[in-house]
Amino acid sequence: MIDLTNSVGLNHNLSGHPYISENLIEVKLTIRARSLLFTPTTKLDKLDKARSTGADWIILDLEDGVAPDDRPRCRNVLKAWIQEITADELTGIALRINSLNTIDGIRDVLALTDWPLYPPMIVLPKVESAGEIIQCQSLFEESKISADIIAVFETAHGVQNAPRILQKSPSVAAIAFGSADYAAETGCGMDWDSLAWARGMMVAAAGQNNTPALDGVWLDFKDEAGLAEESERVAQMGFAGKIAIHPDQVGPINKVFTPATHAVDEARAMLAQAETEGNGAFNFRGRMVDKPILERAKRIVAAAG
Repeated sequence: MIDLTNSVGLNHNLSGHPYISENLIEVKLTIRARSLLFTPTTKLDKLDKARSTGADWIILDLEDGVAPDDRPRCRNVLKAWIQEITADELTGIALRINSLNTIDGIRDVLALTDWPLYPPMIVLPKVESAGEIIQCQSLFEESKISADIIAVFETAHGVQNAPRILQKSPSVAAIAFGSADYAAETGCGMDWDSLAWARGMMVAAAGQNNTPALDGVWLDFKDEAGLAEESERVAQMGFAGKIAIHPDQVGPINKVFTPATHAVDEARAMLAQAETEGNGAFNFRGRMVDKPILERAKRIVAAAG
């Protein structure tokens, strides 16, 4: 189970601080997920190459990257592979299953219950209700599967209801925006303006629940400049990372979502000073700091890993 709570230098000496709530004393840090690289389960021979890219997460895909008729075979391939590896070799590996509204999604979860090991992260696609997340968590709990969940919102209904869904199922590790599927369903373009509203909904939903939001794919994997520009813009919106579909995309994505060393040092110093301050806002290197500024510092430290 990925530990999402960390005091980051803040301790219970801050109790009663009006600008630092109980929820901030034990800060819920985001997982480090600057980049997530999809790798079809039909190409496990390319896993070492995928790891060498530096992606924070490698997502083995049982959904759109696999033809429906080939999914039973891929489940068996995954099981055979997992039987030959150690738990350490699953570090940084996620598995995208099919939607639990489909028979393939149910079969994917049932297959997991028969594996000796399982990835520490499950990517749940096309989420449209809190019930899907709760059902997945309940099945894992019953089967003693200790895995976190990234909930992907990629339909108009899911995106519009994301804030309400997360309020009812707040324990997801992260949420992601399935921009390509969203554009296909709504008929909108993949350009910036066409996806701006949906991205805003994702960031707002994530912010309300202290959960990292991950942006969707940049389809032209040969256009590094376009990828870098879009990554910069979504980072400014509040996204914590971006999904990659090609190994060459990982480097540019990581560069954007990795905070500068001086910013990390300053954030850590700010959080450390918060331990010694009394009630109210405080002066940090000539600037007034209160809860929102500390929240930003917390996110910077989390992104640094």
